[in-house]
Amino acid sequence: MVNYCKAVHFHDFEHSRNSYKFYEMSSFGESKADKLVEEQTTEFNNHNRIFLSRIYPGGLRTDSSNYNPVPMWNAGCQIVALNYQTGDEEMNINLGRFSDNGGSGFVLKPEYMRSSAKFHPDGPFQDDMTRKLKIKIISGAMLPKANKDKEIIDPYVKIKVNGASADTREFKTNFVEDNGLNPMWNEEFTFSVGMPDLAIVRFCVYDHDQMSGDEFIGQYTLPFNSMQQGYRHVALYSKDNDSLFPSVLLVHVELI
Repeated sequence: MVNYCKAVHFHDFEHSRNSYKFYEMSSFGESKADKLVEEQTTEFNNHNRIFLSRIYPGGLRTDSSNYNPVPMWNAGCQIVALNYQTGDEEMNINLGRFSDNGGSGFVLKPEYMRSSAKFHPDGPFQDDMTRKLKIKIISGAMLPKANKDKEIIDPYVKIKVNGASADTREFKTNFVEDNGLNPMWNEEFTFSVGMPDLAIVRFCVYDHDQMSGDEFIGQYTLPFNSMQQGYRHVALYSKDNDSLFPSVLLVHVELI
């Protein structure tokens, strides 16, 4: 069976409600989509309850860089196109988001985004939805060199939750001097997450370098709801999202 969508020009949300058919889809450049997310978030999500929206990178991105897809997902946009040829943070967030549901490329939006015409990703949040995430960054193992000319790295870990504006927060460990083989941190951080369904957790390892600037080592990103409690190994990937096996982090996860 083949499904067809008809491309139509977007005028405004009232015109869409009155004129669009359910199989019609509008495309938005990232600048237009950003403006709608910023100024008419609830209306945009309500539009996306009924119709499909496709977002695409701006024409000025001649370097094939990417925009942040998270605000577009939070507004209910279904097709958020990125420059797949570029391995950057935004692409890793995208791959992490769609690692859910078996990596099929489809993730069902939360029920409240599909049913409520008044949903807004900045809240108010229901108390029974809020979760606390406690992560202890314990240690690393077999971390690669960011720069082959450097003999030993001074690694540290950044952990960030991307999601609703109120949930977006970042912490980082202290750096461990001259140890990429088995650095120990034993540092614990706590996140309060009002909308777990929209949250994405990202681990990044960097090499501290006061002279030339910190250098990227590895990363791993996954949906908040895919977090498993207890002691866990976090496998690291390169900027191009290639496996850095056997490089891992050892963490302890507690969900409250």
